[in-house]
Amino acid sequence: MKPFLLITGLLITSFILVACGRGASDQAGPDISDIMTSANVLVISDCAGTSVSVTVRVTDPSGVKNVFFRYRVNDQPFAAREMTMKDGVYEGSVQGSEFLGKGYGTLEFYIQAEDGAENVSKSPVDQSIQFLPCVNN
Repeated sequence: MKPFLLITGLLITSFILVACGRGASDQAGPDISDIMTSANVLVISDCAGTSVSVTVRVTDPSGVKNVFFRYRVNDQPFAAREMTMKDGVYEGSVQGSEFLGKGYGTLEFYIQAEDGAENVSKSPVDQSIQFLPCVNN
């Protein structure tokens, strides 16, 4: 009777380990929500309002490893800036002077976030900000 109890105990222990291993696996990227911009217009440095800030809420059960603000104007390659956490949201900004000589038009941006399990999520590309030349009257 003792060998039967020992085998049963091993089988139960093995089943519990396998079941826990499957349930603990995180395969989804972070949740990206509440994207807000401080303005819809960005201008070059000799005008008022020379930067635009972006805030976003990013959450994940495995923890958030990093959050990047990726942006460009006129089909240039996307530049990236790591966002910082402040008051429960991530913040990043871009200066109008970064785009001097690259033309004017729509500033496209998206948010990319990675969780503690190395899953990555990206927001849709936002095109709500215009990069315009400064006009002084």
